Amino acid sequence: MIVKFLNINKFLLAGLMLVFSTISSFATESASVNLSFQVNRYLQIDTLTSPVLTANITDRTGNLYSPLYSKFKVVSNTAEPQELFLHAHANTDNGAENAMFEMNGNVYIAFTYVQEHPKSQALANCKMGSNPDGSPGVVAYPITSIEGINARYLRGKNKYSMSVKNGTTYIKVNIGSSVLQNSFATNDPNGFYQATLLLTEADI
Repeated sequence: MIVKFLNINKFLLAGLMLVFSTISSFATESASVNLSFQVNRYLQIDTLTSPVLTANITDRTGNLYSPLYSKFKVVSNTAEPQELFLHAHANTDNGAENAMFEMNGNVYIAFTYVQEHPKSQALANCKMGSNPDGSPGVVAYPITSIEGINARYLRGKNKYSMSVKNGTTYIKVNIGSSVLQNSFATNDPNGFYQATLLLTEADI
C-alpha cells in the first residue's frame, strides 16, 4: 500500500512539471511594432490690428493727436530661434518702396500721400533730411519702441532683425506722434497718408 501511494505522487509530480514547462516556453514569445510620425516645421505670423490704422494730425505742426502702433503674433515650433525682419513700405510713382530710414540716431517711417502718389525722389529727399519743399506728399514719424522681443536695426538694409523662439511671441511696434520736422510743410497735400509695416521670414 505504501509503495502504490508513492508511485501515484511521482506521476502527479511529473505531470505538474510538464505543465510548468509548457507555460514557460509560451512566455518567451513576443512581438513589437514601432509607431512614429513626423511634425513639419511650422511658423505663422498674424497681425492683431486692423488692416488700416488711422490718426489725425494737429493743424500746422504735423504732429499726431495720438501715436500709431502695430501688433503681430508669431507662432513657431522650431527648436532653434527663427530670424524675422520688420520692413516698411510706402507707395510712390515708382511703386512700393522702402520707407524705413535712420536719422540722427532715430529710426523713422515715411508715409506717402494716398490720393496721388508722390515722386520717388520726394521720398528719397525725405530720407536724406532735405528741405521740406523737396519732399511734397511725404511725412515721417519715428519708431519709438518695439515691445515683446529684442530687435536690432540693420543700418545698411533699413530694416529690423529679430529672433523668435519656440512658442508664441507677441510683438508691438510703436510709432511716435512727433513728426520729423524737415518732412512736413504746407506743400504736403490735404488727405490720407499711408505706410505698410511687414513682418516677414524672408530677407526681402
